[in-house]
Amino acid sequence: MVEKDFPALYRSANELSLKSQSHFFTALRFHLLTLVVAAILSIVSIPHWSVAALQVFALLAALACSIYLFNVRPEKLWYGGRAVAESIKTITWRYVCRAEPFQGDNDVARKDFRQTLKAVIEQNREVCRALTDHLDGTQISPVMERMRGQSLEARKATYLKSRINDQHIWYASKAKFNRRRAKFFFWVLIIINTFAVVCAVVRVANVEVPFWPTDVFVAGAASILSWMQAKRFSELAASYSLTAHEIGLVKEEAQLPSNDEKFSIFVGDAENAFSREHTQWVARKDV
Repeated sequence: MVEKDFPALYRSANELSLKSQSHFFTALRFHLLTLVVAAILSIVSIPHWSVAALQVFALLAALACSIYLFNVRPEKLWYGGRAVAESIKTITWRYVCRAEPFQGDNDVARKDFRQTLKAVIEQNREVCRALTDHLDGTQISPVMERMRGQSLEARKATYLKSRINDQHIWYASKAKFNRRRAKFFFWVLIIINTFAVVCAVVRVANVEVPFWPTDVFVAGAASILSWMQAKRFSELAASYSLTAHEIGLVKEEAQLPSNDEKFSIFVGDAENAFSREHTQWVARKDV
């Protein structure tokens, strides 16, 4: 299954989350950059009004970004949209695999699936009010119905390839990526702080020099630290690594279920394992 085969509500929530995430980091990046630019302009010794004007514009831009981030809070829609999308993805896989609670008659399962989607909407009204894409889309696609109608072996193969393997690769690669980024920005932070300390020490012996870039390095270090905290590289690396290990264990059991009942229980256990990481998004949306 690919993205377009999932319910329209999932695609809408997924796109809202991605857009809100992009808006949040764009605003944060611009905010931190303008603060560093303002610090650089503060040590420019050119006696011209344009330098002061540029610093004013930089500070006003930083202020505008702060107001936007505080009032709009795009991260809430980012976290909330991700929580909704992952919840729908989980129940979709349960439905197409004929897993609990959708393992019964097809007509009953369709009704229960739609009722579950309604429950997701009820529990996330604030987020769902912002969903404006794919309003005319279907919630149960033909691909979902075809997969649900497949044999047990076909459903097992599809679930292993398109769900378990996909999630295993995603979490493992993201864990490595975030670990590398955490190390990179840590050393950048150390280097910038070192330059700030060196400037402060040298200034003691050269107090007659009017301009020092110490404030620029301090602003740069503060910006890097804020970016690291927003990105949560170390936290995500640990969380994704743990989930990747857990999925690896689930993957080894993928061929064990020998009938529909055992496969239903297996899918339920696997989706619960995925959901343990996804529930963090539910917690973050209320931060």
